[in-house]
Amino acid sequence: MNLELTQRALELMEEEKWFEAQNVLKEAAEKNPCCESYNNMGVFYIDNGAQFENDAETDAVKRGYEYLKAAYDCDIEYKNLIALAEYNYYYGSSQKACEFYKKASEIKEDYRIYNNMGCCCYALKGYVKACIYFDKALKTADKNTDDIKISYCYALNKCKEDYSEILESISNDSKNELDRFILYFMANNMEKAYLLAEKVIEKWEFNTSVLAMLYECIEKNNVMALNKFDKEVLGLINTSAKRKKLIEEYEYVPVMLWQCKYIGCKKH
Repeated sequence: MNLELTQRALELMEEEKWFEAQNVLKEAAEKNPCCESYNNMGVFYIDNGAQFENDAETDAVKRGYEYLKAAYDCDIEYKNLIALAEYNYYYGSSQKACEFYKKASEIKEDYRIYNNMGCCCYALKGYVKACIYFDKALKTADKNTDDIKISYCYALNKCKEDYSEILESISNDSKNELDRFILYFMANNMEKAYLLAEKVIEKWEFNTSVLAMLYECIEKNNVMALNKFDKEVLGLINTSAKRKKLIEEYEYVPVMLWQCKYIGCKKH
């Protein structure tokens, strides 16, 4: 019965019938209060908010977390551990998130867990541990390798370790242009950074830290290209002291890799 209700709810979500899906998940929780039904209700609330007939209450995250904890009290399930870890990473404690991911890794080896543990360690400024987990993720990954390599490079940079070999293995896909530019810049490879600078200026939105990097890179390679920036923008970075401070303030946020958190889902 619970499996049938879960599948029905997931089908309704695919059809974007959120209110109906929520009601089916509620029915499952009422008829069979267990790890699966509590977890799925919690994940739904956190990801989609509490649904009403014509609207959604988006501030349903805390309510969702209570369901996740109730599921954990019922049983230890891999997807529930993933859900608890993800919640803590985004809304609670990166340390707790790492603990839940570690428990999940003891049940199942998955490169995405190693990557996400690396993200937690990076957020906690534990860059050496982050490198270890990103390396594990990369060695076991069959997808998302560029995302892992980029995070790995940033972590190695924090450790003041050479990352040139990993950086060169990142694909030339357009979605990687901004990070590749920053990583080349941080490695003081201005020649390769400059080759990406124009694309970054034309295609990407970026903060003042990256703006300072772009200015420094262009100034060293093609002074005439500085006319790409208007006077107002140049005022933000018009001294080397300003640029140095902004570059030092740059903070990378590692990419968390998605995993399905619905217990009973047959698709993911």
